[in-house]
Amino acid sequence: MDESSKDLIIESHISPLLNSNMYIVHSGNHVIMIDPFESAETLQQLMLNHKVIDYVILTHEHYDHISGVNWLKDNCNCIVMCSKACGQEIESPSGNFSKYFDALAQVVPIKGALPESIEPYSCRADKTFDNSIELSWQDHRIFMIETPGHSRGSICILIDNDYLFSGDTLLRDYNTVTRLKGGNRKLFIDRTIVFLKSLSPETKVRPGHYESFVISERRKYLANYCNNRVDKDTVN
Repeated sequence: MDESSKDLIIESHISPLLNSNMYIVHSGNHVIMIDPFESAETLQQLMLNHKVIDYVILTHEHYDHISGVNWLKDNCNCIVMCSKACGQEIESPSGNFSKYFDALAQVVPIKGALPESIEPYSCRADKTFDNSIELSWQDHRIFMIETPGHSRGSICILIDNDYLFSGDTLLRDYNTVTRLKGGNRKLFIDRTIVFLKSLSPETKVRPGHYESFVISERRKYLANYCNNRVDKDTVN
């Protein structure tokens, strides 16, 4: 799916790993990739169109959102960015869950296809940050902020106060999973929900799995979570 806003074009591509979304944000001949997986066809199209991949940004450390990092770094010159906590976890197969991803996929509510086997995987970030960071990119404002809860290294990416790339921090049809290693329900309430509720109701959310939505569609869920009315990591 492609979507245009101002001079931005946003593409989404579905990974074979639990239907995770990879996003490609275009501005002219420059590109930001979010949560990459290996796709030779996609990279070939970018190269044929003389696109420059400026940044690869990771919303969090879990394997289904980072599996294309090493492949991309082998094939192009790009800067991989994430939170400091995410940067620490992606260097370890246990920290990024690739070591036991097959088993993990059986207990999370998100479903999707998996390869027959997954080898332990590790990668490295080029640039990390604590709390938040703001970039000016092709006359666009890229604001990244730590949003713990689903994992230690989770972040949200806000572009021009209009598009929010939420990773697994906020999905449309599933409650946020906080019971995995590194998850923290209290931090999700105290820090992340405060940030999410501060956004414009018209903010367009591009989640880590499944369909896009407007954040106002999840206002009730966020309010109920704060009132301890959401207890399970299940379909909402």
